[in-house]
Amino acid sequence: MRFGAWVVDGELGRGGMGVVYAAVHRETGERRALKVVHAPAGAGEEVARFAREVRVSLALAHPHVVRVIGIERSGPDGAGGAPDPQGEPCCLVLELCDGGSLADRVHRDGPLPAPQALELFDGVLAGLAHVHREHGLVHRDIKPHNILLTGGPHGRPVAKLADFGLAKAYESAGLSGLTRTGVVMGTPAFMPRSQLINYKYATPEVDVWSTAASLYHVLTGSPPRDLPPGRDPWLAVATSPVVPVGERVPGLPPELCEVLDYALSDEIEGGFETAESLRAALGGI
Repeated sequence: MRFGAWVVDGELGRGGMGVVYAAVHRETGERRALKVVHAPAGAGEEVARFAREVRVSLALAHPHVVRVIGIERSGPDGAGGAPDPQGEPCCLVLELCDGGSLADRVHRDGPLPAPQALELFDGVLAGLAHVHREHGLVHRDIKPHNILLTGGPHGRPVAKLADFGLAKAYESAGLSGLTRTGVVMGTPAFMPRSQLINYKYATPEVDVWSTAASLYHVLTGSPPRDLPPGRDPWLAVATSPVVPVGERVPGLPPELCEVLDYALSDEIEGGFETAESLRAALGGI
């Protein structure tokens, strides 16, 4: 399968926002990732709005944020945007991170040792701080699945935030497959209570909480809240307390437990307001 000049080289993953493929450029041989989303038939205006939002993400440039390189405007198999049974495809060309996601890594190998996890999240928080401060974007769905790994110096993995700036693009263009009225986007396991209560006006603090929740998962293999099968996960976000991280994994450094427990507080006066402040607290451990 081809999308314009890009030849699909395998599927990397799929989710509510589309399918991601590895692809090779026919002329240059460069390898990238393609994220393909199908808009509903007749959604030309929504696709145009989506494209405008994506252009915002093109300005993001940071070593710990997955780079959006452009939009491929040709349909599958070089069809030049011909009608598709599922509607017109939107195809984003992204930096390829071939190490998979942190969710994949934890699922495959189990929780990471604290020093390795802290090294990865130092980069994630640096990228998060940059995008909050310089671009004013709020992701609203940070989770281990959206933190990708790629090779770094001396073979050490580097973590990069994915879909930053795109969550808003999908939602505003109606491409997420979710109801637009009263919708709460995001993933319950990694969502702060404040985001559930006031999703529309989410501020950077929700991303800081979700990043801390992702670190919690990487260290423990579990989300911060218990989400029993069969129970409404949104009700759990609204009513269930965060389990102290030291109860999940005895033996973690006490200073790390203290920082994470504070970062994941649901109290109005609790938690870290900025990515920089959480990064500084973790860096002091």
